[in-house]
Amino acid sequence: MSRKYRLTRKITEDMAAEILNEIQRDTAAESAEFLEDMGYLLIGAEEGKYPEVMTRALNICCRVGNGCELSFAGFEN
Repeated sequence: MSRKYRLTRKITEDMAAEILNEIQRDTAAESAEFLEDMGYLLIGAEEGKYPEVMTRALNICCRVGNGCELSFAGFEN
């Protein structure tokens, strides 16, 4: 099961590409993709790895997205 996170600010396509690249390269995430015109980030990971994955993903989003933060929006199958 994946988790969906709402972005707190708008990001560009270049920012989105860099965020996905870093998440896939630097975390234990099994999948990562932006949804709904880059307003949401969908992350898939093993249940026990979410805290580590999301801590790193939040840091990446904040740095690359000029202060963009994430808030939990729900689960996806």
